[in-house]
Amino acid sequence: MNKIKIILVDDHRLFLDGVKSLLSEVEHIDIIAEATSGFELLNLLKLLTPDLIMLDISMKGLSGIEVSKQLTEQYPEIKILILSMHTNEEFVLNAIKAGVKGYLSKDTSKEELLEAIEIIYNGGEAYSKLISENFLKSYVKKFKAEQMLIDSKTLTVREIEILKLAVVGLSNKEIADKLFISTKTVDSHKNNIMQKLKLKNTAEMVLYAVKNKIIEV
Repeated sequence: MNKIKIILVDDHRLFLDGVKSLLSEVEHIDIIAEATSGFELLNLLKLLTPDLIMLDISMKGLSGIEVSKQLTEQYPEIKILILSMHTNEEFVLNAIKAGVKGYLSKDTSKEELLEAIEIIYNGGEAYSKLISENFLKSYVKKFKAEQMLIDSKTLTVREIEILKLAVVGLSNKEIADKLFISTKTVDSHKNNIMQKLKLKNTAEMVLYAVKNKIIEV
């Protein structure tokens, strides 16, 4: 069986040593290097070719997200697993957008970590149970908020769709392109939303969306 070559990256030396010690006991895993910053990692990659890199999110200099973006662009064959204390939706989504293949919380078990390494090495994706539960709760909360507006006939499904896109900063043209409708139709929907909700501008739309749990910040 080929050994899985891993580089560990974390700016907390004690945690780094702990993970290294834990993984060094596994016969089919080879820790080929360690780094305490994103810059140090990028320098190591000029000399080494790992199968997988385990990264923290919060690091001095380049964050784990920024490093992941660079790795995805420059070394797409290398798989990335985030190991972080940050498990809220925003961090996880940004990490996925940056190209990571797995995301575990730092209090994960040895068994879950080893399982995630195997899954990612073999081409899959792995996320901790805690993160999966958080995503589900967030999804259910947003779904209920949207359904309440629909059931009360406050907004239509299309109006909620446009509201969600508008409050994250998309222009009328971008919304139109995304939904395959005209900018005039988008503008008409936005005016209807404003009138129905008695809002005066986009800022008030954002506050409404946050308050009613349609989006999170």
